Amino acid sequence: MKIIPIYGYGYDSNIYLITGSKTTIIDTGTGMHSKKIINKINKITPLKNIEQIILTHEHYDHTGGAIELQRQSNMKTRIIAHTLTASALKKGEGVYAELFGAETTLINVDAVIKNNEDIQIGDEVFTTLHTPGHSPGSVCLYSEHSKTLISGDTVFSDGGFGRFDLPGGNAYNLIESIKKLTTLEVEDLYPGHGPIVTGEGDKHIKEAWLNIKSMMPDA
Repeated sequence: MKIIPIYGYGYDSNIYLITGSKTTIIDTGTGMHSKKIINKINKITPLKNIEQIILTHEHYDHTGGAIELQRQSNMKTRIIAHTLTASALKKGEGVYAELFGAETTLINVDAVIKNNEDIQIGDEVFTTLHTPGHSPGSVCLYSEHSKTLISGDTVFSDGGFGRFDLPGGNAYNLIESIKKLTTLEVEDLYPGHGPIVTGEGDKHIKEAWLNIKSMMPDA
């Protein structure tokens, strides 16, 4: 299994192409630069080989490109998200496309995932961890085998963490979600924005937990 980061343009999230027996894309960016992103993917593997697109949460900078990527795969690719994200995308609620100067596009998710549900990605089994706080439907994906965490906008490198000031965000939920992540043994950290971490990813997660707790002394 290989995780290939495709760093987005402008407001795009990081996009991860994971090759293997179940080739997967994690998050899709805003869709404003889909042509460039599709060209990058096709240089690595034909888009028709992508079996699934997993969305870490409902925000537009992570989901806006999902429909175009699915369409370019001849509709063979399934879109997968947490139950709460799937509901938000279907209704166009909590996506915040207007923050990026775009219009909300309704997305029908093909399959939903829940907390502690296992899903094959590439050649490994990842566990879905529901980590609300940045958004209601936020999830992280963890492989115990390779000690890999794909963290969406829950935690970033160098002790960073997702914003919680948008409707649906909650600082106390985010503290609890990050606390849950501190119990994991993480080597490699793949966040929704910014640089990836190769080795000792759990130190970055613990730093994020301390940083957010320092902002909320009553937590």
